[in-house]
Amino acid sequence: MTIISASLPDALVDQMDALIAARGFAGRSELLRAALREFITKETQTEGPRGKRSATLTLVYPEGSERRVAEVRHEYTEIVKSMVHAHTETHCVEVFILQGNGNRIREFTDRLRTHKDTRLAQVTYTDVDDAHAHGHHHGHTHR
Repeated sequence: MTIISASLPDALVDQMDALIAARGFAGRSELLRAALREFITKETQTEGPRGKRSATLTLVYPEGSERRVAEVRHEYTEIVKSMVHAHTETHCVEVFILQGNGNRIREFTDRLRTHKDTRLAQVTYTDVDDAHAHGHHHGHTHR
């Protein structure tokens, strides 16, 4: 087994330790292995079709990083259809409505996710099969 080293904020380590105690993990390594397995599974399942996709992206980061987020967002204007910016007591929360090439959505998400200040970058694909968008096919007459 390979041993790696990672720098983590103290608050995140405290959260890890609390979760270890609450859920019965054998230790930090076991928790990290479980979290990474889940992350990798989720990421590979959302790859999906490479064509046109629709998604929402929820981003949480500390106040003061707005410029960095705006710079990244401006590189992906063709897929960012709308966004909402709000504040919690200590963080900014942005929700993006995305539509366009699936690879570009993944790139945008990865660019925001991999910044050291990002606390959460969660993408949810909202693709809907057009034939079932309204719960039925349109090949029949409505009465």
